[in-house]
Amino acid sequence: MIVFLLLAAFIAPTAGEVPRPQLVLAQRQSGPKPEGKPPRDDFDLLPKAATPSAAALARQRELERQLAKRRTMLFYHQIGGFLTLGSLTATAVLGQLDYRDKYGGGGDVGTYRAWHRWVAVATTAIFAGTASLAVFAPVPIEKPTGLDTATVHKIAMTVAAAGMATQIVLGIVTASKEGQYAQRDFALAHQIVGYTTLAASLTGFTVLTF
Repeated sequence: MIVFLLLAAFIAPTAGEVPRPQLVLAQRQSGPKPEGKPPRDDFDLLPKAATPSAAALARQRELERQLAKRRTMLFYHQIGGFLTLGSLTATAVLGQLDYRDKYGGGGDVGTYRAWHRWVAVATTAIFAGTASLAVFAPVPIEKPTGLDTATVHKIAMTVAAAGMATQIVLGIVTASKEGQYAQRDFALAHQIVGYTTLAASLTGFTVLTF
């Protein structure tokens, strides 16, 4: 009996001693916690762009359509410019030959008269069609006003258009003065305006091409 009491006293903890399992549990609870994931540093400073509305998408599609139409019309306008310059040069050359034939001692046989007339008619039609492509091309984005190559082109072609209109009038008046002394004066004016028109057209063509 005494032996059992001694064993119990030896095994049992004293009053001030904390049981080992509780001490281990306390150590586990008070130990360092595992580190979590680091905070993200790839957040966006600006808010995300709002989804465009149906009206905005429709305006964008219309703008793209107008720009495509403008590019197409100006492409054909450029082709018309080549044709206009070529036909206008031919008209001036034929007009010069006709002038020399009639007033420069060529015998006034009229070799180039019909050629000059019909090439001039064709040139006028080509010029009008080419100008229409530029005038009626849509302008979806307004361009600020300023002196640039496009402005010089417009000024030069406005002068050329005025010259073409003047040439039509002078050509009719010159033909109506057949047999009169004043016909040569009108023919000379017709010739001068013709070269001026050619020079203006060449200027307008050059500033955009080169």
